[in-house]
Amino acid sequence: MVVTGIDNRKKEKGMTLLEALVSTAIIGIGFVAVFQMVNYSVQSIDVSGERTKANYLVSMVAEDLIAEKNSDSPTSNVKFMDYLVSNKSGGKSWNMGACSSGSSSTGNFTNVTQNKFEKWDSRFSKRRIKCKGPQDTKFLKVFDICNNNASGNTCNYNNTRNYSGTGIYDKWIVGKMEVNLNGGKKKKFLYFQIN
Repeated sequence: MVVTGIDNRKKEKGMTLLEALVSTAIIGIGFVAVFQMVNYSVQSIDVSGERTKANYLVSMVAEDLIAEKNSDSPTSNVKFMDYLVSNKSGGKSWNMGACSSGSSSTGNFTNVTQNKFEKWDSRFSKRRIKCKGPQDTKFLKVFDICNNNASGNTCNYNNTRNYSGTGIYDKWIVGKMEVNLNGGKKKKFLYFQIN
């Protein structure tokens, strides 16, 4: 008996509708997983970029302070670094707070303090660093450390430790710059010696 072409087709099994739906569902789940990974990657790149910008800006503040430490402040005969130590608001020498749009002033100031504060207000504004809430603060603290037992020394932080029989009498001025990012979850600190 000779089998014709039509009889051969009856023996071939095709894909059923149920199999097609199951394979589509499996592929769909795979695509959802891939899209979630892509979304996570984009968010990670964004956070990393903000942290890189914060690192750069914090280093800029440290360089500004080290370069201009002996410049004039608004108070006559007071160096910039000494002005930052003695003029604090809430323990902070400079405070931006959160989500600031930056400095709107464009005046030319006669002292480095006002120029630097305006520059830092502009650099740390939400035009440069993303702000996700009130916890995203930026501030600078400047401390003086010395041994107050030495003649002429009156520092806020007294170093009375004796190093190998000799006390350290030199006055140190140390800065701490802090930037809080991503709703306060990511923090960038930099401690640096100014003098």
